[in-house]
Amino acid sequence: METLLPWIQEASQPKAGHQSALISFAVYMLLVFALAWLAGRVRKGKSEFMSEYFLGSRGLGMWAFALTFAATNASGGSFMGFPALIYTHGWILALWIASYMVVPLVTTGLLAKRLNQVSRIAKAVTVPDILRERFGSPSVGLVATGLLTFFMFFYLLAQFKAGSQILATLLQDMPLFQQGVLWVAGWKGNFFLTQQTDADYLLCLLLFASTVIVYTTYGGFRAVVWTDVMQGIVMVIGVVIMLFLVLYQVGGLSQATQKLAQLEPPKSGTIRVEWKEPILEAGSIPKGVWLQTETGALV
Repeated sequence: METLLPWIQEASQPKAGHQSALISFAVYMLLVFALAWLAGRVRKGKSEFMSEYFLGSRGLGMWAFALTFAATNASGGSFMGFPALIYTHGWILALWIASYMVVPLVTTGLLAKRLNQVSRIAKAVTVPDILRERFGSPSVGLVATGLLTFFMFFYLLAQFKAGSQILATLLQDMPLFQQGVLWVAGWKGNFFLTQQTDADYLLCLLLFASTVIVYTTYGGFRAVVWTDVMQGIVMVIGVVIMLFLVLYQVGGLSQATQKLAQLEPPKSGTIRVEWKEPILEAGSIPKGVWLQTETGALV
């Protein structure tokens, strides 16, 4: 097992690409908070707080709405859930994803203009406000609020989980993050809900949630839309570039499909490492690393 030591040390070293990802993420976060700060400045210059804070004074424009709608729908499921399903079940899942275009076409083509007109007349801020004023019943508004809260809980749950997992992968090699993980591991066992949760995931969940709460609370709806516009542009450009790079790297879509069909998922297992001699240098195996045995199996 001594031959594992150099490999473990090499795997523990941050890669150049990882450093680039960290720099890109830092720049992205600076832009998010800068946009939130600008949105807050705009909000302070408006006389009507409710309309500006919750609706951006209804004047953000068609393209901003389109990009924020697309960025909101292109969620963690689009970049983490669906790729995993396509890997498992094949390209047939792409048709399922394509059917999601029905929702924006129906909502924008048939409902958006009418909802906008009714909301302006009723001076409504939320959809439950529109339904309550339209039908003259507070009970309808309460039911709509309850349904929105219920379904949005599960939608946001997936987004926060995906964001936390990506953040944990991105920050796993940073010494400061590792110290934070040790700190979280020291107290998470005192709470029932966090006893079975990984410390690195829990820390990233706190960081991710705090970031979202800060910029949305300070900047309001205008900050949400502006950051969504930025995210939409980044996603469109990034996906297009990544598509061409991936197809070029694997030699085309058909070649990629053939290679994927030949792959076998890694097998789960337990490994026990014993050292015959004292170890003079500390080493660690990053979480999620696959090990290949002498027989070629992955564990």
